[in-house]
Amino acid sequence: MKNSNFDFDARVNEVLVNHNLDFTVDKVQMVAPKVMMGVNELGELTELTQYIHTPYFALMNSKSGEVINSVKKGYTVSQNKEVVELVLRGMEPFGDKLDITKGGSLNGGRRIFLQLGIEGDGFVNGDRIKRFVTIVDSNDGSTGLSIGIGDTTMSCLNQMFYFYKLGHRMRHTYSISEKMNAIPMMIETALAESMKKIELYQKMEGVKITDADIHNMVLQHIAVSKKSPIIDLSEASTRVINSMESLYANIYKEIGSKGRNVWGLHSGVTSWTTHDKSAPRRENGRLEGLMVGTNYRTNQKSFDFALDLL
Repeated sequence: MKNSNFDFDARVNEVLVNHNLDFTVDKVQMVAPKVMMGVNELGELTELTQYIHTPYFALMNSKSGEVINSVKKGYTVSQNKEVVELVLRGMEPFGDKLDITKGGSLNGGRRIFLQLGIEGDGFVNGDRIKRFVTIVDSNDGSTGLSIGIGDTTMSCLNQMFYFYKLGHRMRHTYSISEKMNAIPMMIETALAESMKKIELYQKMEGVKITDADIHNMVLQHIAVSKKSPIIDLSEASTRVINSMESLYANIYKEIGSKGRNVWGLHSGVTSWTTHDKSAPRRENGRLEGLMVGTNYRTNQKSFDFALDLL
């Protein structure tokens, strides 16, 4: 048993180090300076600074020294090691079906993510789709642990993630036993949802689109399209026009390779968000946008639009 524990601890440490998650979040009480008049050792009137303990605590990334948020005394810190341990234990019932293929921190460690590669790829008209169970947790107290799905179209490396609104999130207040019981069930559901997503992609490939569908897709993301009134286009900023042209270019590129169908149309948007649309300019910034930022929401709008065309 001792050797088994050692092997598990070594695996946890390997994941933390390999994915730059080997830092802790320290909870440090914040103090505030208060300037007041007092008497110094010479008996002279002078300004003195008194430091007062506040009811707030700083959450500090131990590796970078950056304060990532402030919380009150009752907040319980969730450490990266705990999350990795929970995920590895939650993966055990699935054997070789899952493997941690990628991980890292987002926005200075405010959030962390792990991608579990799913054994067996999906296919859409010859396009190979690599599937993932995706796990995101926050170190800054902004969200609980969430389990969703993700996929990468290997021909173009377009990426899309999907997290569920209900039933796939765990608050930081959950006990360890509650989390241990919930994670395998959440992973099981994510595996099923991943296959459903591939089936929807396959349906998209079989439905043709019109020029109007292309213009309407652009319109919902940019607020103007090439079919917009001239006055609307003339009043649009250079940034908006450039974004519009970039989205059209990505859509036509994907339609050219995937066909003039709903799959090609939706892929044009995921190509735009994956490769061209603006994203945070920091480590893992593009992934951050796709997982939890504006590009995530853009992809969801595109997916919903695509479903309405089926």
